[in-house]
Amino acid sequence: MERFYRKLQKIGGSLVISLPKKWTENYELDAGESIGMEIRNDGTLLIMPKMEETGELIQDKTVLEANQYVIWDLLKKSLAGETNITIISEREINKGLRKNIRRYVDRIPNTEIIEETNQKIVIQNFGYKEIPTKKLILRLLYIISNMFEDLRNESIDDLNDDFEDLRKFYFILVIHIRTYLRTGIYISSTSDFTPLEAMDYRMFCEKIEEIGEILKNLSLNSKLIDFYNDVYQYFNEVMDAFLQKDDKLAFVVWIKKDQLFRKAEELMINMDYDDKDKLKNIMRIAQDIKDMAALI
Repeated sequence: MERFYRKLQKIGGSLVISLPKKWTENYELDAGESIGMEIRNDGTLLIMPKMEETGELIQDKTVLEANQYVIWDLLKKSLAGETNITIISEREINKGLRKNIRRYVDRIPNTEIIEETNQKIVIQNFGYKEIPTKKLILRLLYIISNMFEDLRNESIDDLNDDFEDLRKFYFILVIHIRTYLRTGIYISSTSDFTPLEAMDYRMFCEKIEEIGEILKNLSLNSKLIDFYNDVYQYFNEVMDAFLQKDDKLAFVVWIKKDQLFRKAEELMINMDYDDKDKLKNIMRIAQDIKDMAALI
C-alpha cells in the first residue's frame, strides 16, 4: 500500500489538493471527469475513480443484463457497495436464473429483492458495510453456540436456518478482511483491526465456519451426547477467552484438547463403525477450537 502526503492549497474559498499522478494515470483520469468521494465515520475520506454523477449527487443505481454472468456481476456490484441494482431482460427471466438470483441475494446480509416482474428484478442493499468487522465475528460465535443447542435439542429446522445465517455473515466477513489486506481500505465504517489481527481473524473465522459445517451434518445418540456436551462447553470457553481478550484463558483452552481426546479414545473402544465416525467429527470440532485458542 502506497501512502501520499499533500499540502492543502487555497483556491478561492476552497481548500484543494492535487491527486497523485500515478493514480490518475492508472485509472485514465483527465480534467473534467468525475470521481467519487465518501466521508467515513472514522474521519477518513475515500476517493474512488470513474464515478458517474447526476447533478451534484453520485448516481447509485446499477443496471445488469439477465445473462449467464449476472450472478457474478451481482456479487461484485453489491460487495463494491452499490445499493440499488436492477436486473433486466428483453424476454422473461427464466425460472432457473431467477431462483439462483434469489438464492445469492439471500446469502448477502441486509440485501433484499424489493421489486420483481417477469423481465425485471430490483435489489436493494441496506448497508452491510455499517456492520463492524469485530461484530461480525461475535455474530459468528453466537450462531455456532445456537447450532450446538439446536443439534442437542434436535431442532433441525433451526439448525439449518442458523447455518444459512453463518454462511451469510462468514461470506461478508471474508470480504471485509480480504479487501483490507489487499488494499488497506476498511469496508466497514470503523477501523477496528490491524493487519496482523486481520490475518488472525481470517484463520479464526475459518475454524468457526468449519465447526458449522460439521454441526450441520452431525447426528447424535446416547453414546455420544456426554462427549458432545463436553465439546460444547469447550467451545464456550474459547468464546469467553475471545470476548475477554484473555490470552491466559486461551492457553488453558489450548491445552485442554488433549484431555478431551483421551476421553474420546476410551469411548471409541466399544463403539460401532458409524458411531466412531460421528465421534471423530466431534473430535474435529475440538481440534478446531484448540486452533481458535491459539489465535487469540
